[in-house]
Amino acid sequence: MSDMVDLNFPKKNATEWLAAGKFFEYKKFQIFFIQEGRGQNLILLHGFPTSSWDYSKIFNGLSRYFNTIAIDFLGFGYSSKPKKHKYTLIEQTDIIENFIEKNALRRVKFVFHDYAVSVGQEILARHLERADRKYEIDGAVFLNGGLFPHLHRPTFKQKLLATPVLGAFLSRFYNEKKFGEAFSQVFGKNTKPTDKEISVLWKLITYPNKVLIPHKLLKYIAERRIHGERWKNALLQTEVPLLFINGGEDPVSGSHLADEIDKLPIKNKKLIRWESIGHYPQWENPEESFKEIYEFLK
Repeated sequence: MSDMVDLNFPKKNATEWLAAGKFFEYKKFQIFFIQEGRGQNLILLHGFPTSSWDYSKIFNGLSRYFNTIAIDFLGFGYSSKPKKHKYTLIEQTDIIENFIEKNALRRVKFVFHDYAVSVGQEILARHLERADRKYEIDGAVFLNGGLFPHLHRPTFKQKLLATPVLGAFLSRFYNEKKFGEAFSQVFGKNTKPTDKEISVLWKLITYPNKVLIPHKLLKYIAERRIHGERWKNALLQTEVPLLFINGGEDPVSGSHLADEIDKLPIKNKKLIRWESIGHYPQWENPEESFKEIYEFLK
């Protein structure tokens, strides 16, 4: 790694994150994003049920070397959270591409995590299918996430919340304590989030006025099965250089997923495995995450 890379960067708290961000309009919705830095365009996309603040531990570092943009998906974080809306991964991809088009970004690099890995696969699939591309992809990083439906192991509570009628009922009783218990289960045993971090994440999940829509957002689990083969082929056929960072202690998409990635004939791939890290590498192991992402995408 270059001696010029500075790892001594501060982390923004959630209030500073909001203050430093902006909104763009997609249809009638307001989509939050934070953009800092100069150079090559780097878009960071987050997971369920959290927000772009998941990248707060590495954002200031990356923004010293890239034009770094972190976006809250519709229904997440500081973005609009319509209660009567059918949320889909396809629409979330449309929103990201709308941002790219509005800002005339011609070349883009990406980091995808959890929920966003499916958006990443859809982006790669569209990239393959288009004869006339409006932008090029110069590299993509996939952190832990359900790349292959048959290997995705949602938690018991996620399965319950994803059911149509029961999910809506259970969402009424979803609270910070229950969220914290479930959330901590996907972390490494030595890298658990603190009570303070869980409290802040919960406020972002329910922002601005105790909005509770996890049952609507979790429809993505079924959507992954519908598009599974197409999205797998996107990984196998793309010429885009891909870095996979996998926390092996993750029960949802840990070492069993890394084993599959290792076996598959994915071109231009690099796989990094951290056996003692869980589902959130960028949160649990931020310094090494930053180093690996920077080295791969610089």
